[in-house]
Amino acid sequence: LHLSIRRQRQMCIRDRLDTLPMTSRRIFLMAQIDGLSNIEIGERLGLTPNAVQKSLARALVRCYAAVYG
Repeated sequence: LHLSIRRQRQMCIRDRLDTLPMTSRRIFLMAQIDGLSNIEIGERLGLTPNAVQKSLARALVRCYAAVYG
C-alpha cells in the first residue's frame, strides 16, 4: 500500500511538471534531482539566484498542490 501511494504521488508530480514552463521545469529538476544551489542554477541558466528562487517556489507550490490538493 505504501509503495502504491508513493507511486501515485510521483505520477502527480510528474504530470504537474509537464505543465510547467520549460525554464521552471529545468530549475526544479536541477535543484531536486541534481542537487544544485540557486547560485549554481542561475549561473548555468543566466538567471539571478532570486529569479531561480521564485521559479522554484512556484514549481514546488504546484507540485505540492498536485499531491495534497
